[in-house]
Amino acid sequence: MSALFRRRRPPEPDPEPIELPEHLRNLPDQLPSDASATMYVAGDAQQANRRIRMLVNSLREVSSTADPAELLSTMVDRAIGLVGAERGLLFTIEADGRPKLRVSRDAEGNDLPQEIRFSHNVVEGVMRTGKAVHEKTDVDLSQSMVDLNIESVMCVPLTAAEERLGVLYVDTRSGERAFDRSTLRFFEAFADMLSILWNTRRAMEAKLEQQRMQQDLELARTIQMDLVPERPLHVEGYSMCGRVMPASETGGDYFDFFFTRDGHIAMALGDVTGHGIGAALIMAAARAYLRASCQNENCPATILRNVNRALSADIADELFMSMFLCVLDPENGEFVYANAGQTSPVLLKGASGDCEEYDVTGMALAVDDDADYDKRGPFKLEQGDTVVMFSDGLTELRQGEEMYGPERVIESIKRHGRGSAEELMEGVFGDALAWAEGAAEPLDDLTVAVMRADR
Repeated sequence: MSALFRRRRPPEPDPEPIELPEHLRNLPDQLPSDASATMYVAGDAQQANRRIRMLVNSLREVSSTADPAELLSTMVDRAIGLVGAERGLLFTIEADGRPKLRVSRDAEGNDLPQEIRFSHNVVEGVMRTGKAVHEKTDVDLSQSMVDLNIESVMCVPLTAAEERLGVLYVDTRSGERAFDRSTLRFFEAFADMLSILWNTRRAMEAKLEQQRMQQDLELARTIQMDLVPERPLHVEGYSMCGRVMPASETGGDYFDFFFTRDGHIAMALGDVTGHGIGAALIMAAARAYLRASCQNENCPATILRNVNRALSADIADELFMSMFLCVLDPENGEFVYANAGQTSPVLLKGASGDCEEYDVTGMALAVDDDADYDKRGPFKLEQGDTVVMFSDGLTELRQGEEMYGPERVIESIKRHGRGSAEELMEGVFGDALAWAEGAAEPLDDLTVAVMRADR
């Protein structure tokens, strides 16, 4: 006998009456309710009753399968056992409308090869029309089926909530137990209920996945907020502050200010590609590398080179992080900076009210582990001079097709430039949000950080 077929198991004894779990107690209501319902699965009431109990018992087993990977295999196994088939195949519908073989099993519960031969005409016909077929009289079996000596075939659609999920196919070489019309009706009833269970399981899994994603986002927000300074820093005539306004899908915006080992003050703003927990963890790693490197080095270009090498070794090729880093000497008011692909910060001159933008001096971090970065400066911060850093989430706020843009950010900086660092930061946020009021919720974090010379 071909390895693709196995001798069928002997018929199972009638199952004992069962108490259905709560979610299956109404399943019999799904069965046909026309005048022929008593006989829809067999030629006599006793056989019909037996088949109904077998059907419900099988559905209970399928519904109790916890592992999603095993669910489809269990569905096929029970289908084979219920109708006395030798093989069972389950297909899903691909985006192009063609069937994809997902499960192929024999009567002993063994997986069959993916290249298994079956009647493509039958499967594609049921997939296309949504109508069940059975036996040789319903279909024109292919030559391969004749070669395999297939005696009988049944194929039924799997449909729930008017959505076609796939098809279920069984066949046998036994002429003694060829499928008849009553078996087809029984098989269709089973397939209908399987479709309901399968669709319900898919909906539950989608809901659980959504809950997992929401938990990831909440965890990402927690990580993000824990890694940025909670309060402004006021020291020796300088003020530093910042704020991240997380989007609905939290990204990896980051700002920081802290003392280096020799008493200089480092201030950074960065943005990780992507959203969620992955971006937050990359941000956490970058923060750790940045702070560690700043304890041994004051040159921002060298610091960014160190952080870049560390991140390049840790994160996937498609991920990267932009970062602006400046280091201020509070003794003389001089600072230097390097910019790894971050949105250009703006210097507001306190005396004139003019604004200047700081250049990008190298590519984003983790793109090339050998990337180099140039240092700019030193620049002297005079009284009232303010450096304003912001992420691209701010400039890319939208009203329809129109973006907020850097020009509006600069106008806002000039408008609020006479206030304190905190007032300037809040003013920049307030102007941007007022402009975008009524627009769609931002898809990216909004971050603003300010360093001001108060003396």
